[in-house]
Amino acid sequence: MKKIREEKACTKVEGSETGPAEQELIRAARGGDKGAFGQLIRGHQKRLFRFVYGLVGSFDQAEDIVQEAFVKAYEALDKFETGRDFYPWLATIARNKALNMIAREERKESLDKIQEQGFDTPTGQADPLDQLLADENQRRFYAALKGLPETYRIVFVMRHFEEMSYDQISEQLKIPPGTVDSRLYRARQLLVEALKDLL
Repeated sequence: MKKIREEKACTKVEGSETGPAEQELIRAARGGDKGAFGQLIRGHQKRLFRFVYGLVGSFDQAEDIVQEAFVKAYEALDKFETGRDFYPWLATIARNKALNMIAREERKESLDKIQEQGFDTPTGQADPLDQLLADENQRRFYAALKGLPETYRIVFVMRHFEEMSYDQISEQLKIPPGTVDSRLYRARQLLVEALKDLL
């Protein structure tokens, strides 16, 4: 899983919807084939990392959450409904873990403290994404995103990082499309206010 850091420059994954080949991998993984599950990991880890990173704003925490999500998914493969898209199910597991981590953090420190800490500088050898995010404007953006209230941040990340439709977000979060719209609008307002000196 440490390879996640080496590969996270890619933001989209080909074949992210569950097709016959992926269904076959899922069946093999259910039968104990760890190599098949490894292929599932390689097919989704980049996109999942980007999604989780948008929620938590920390490379190290995102890596941990993605790893935990894959472990949880492997343990729960028998509960996955054959024929469904695999990635949304996986992303739900990761999102729940990310939100649990955020809740634990927020119990320990105030939102002001989180904003002061801002972007976590990654450790280890830099890769293309690290270099991109090292840019001041990118750091400012992710710090502002991390400072959004959880309900706004989730909707913003799902819309702009995952490129999900309003209806998809509504279904995933079990909220009306109108609520998705209002939360997204408010998230954008808060980001513009936080970054107005850069606009």
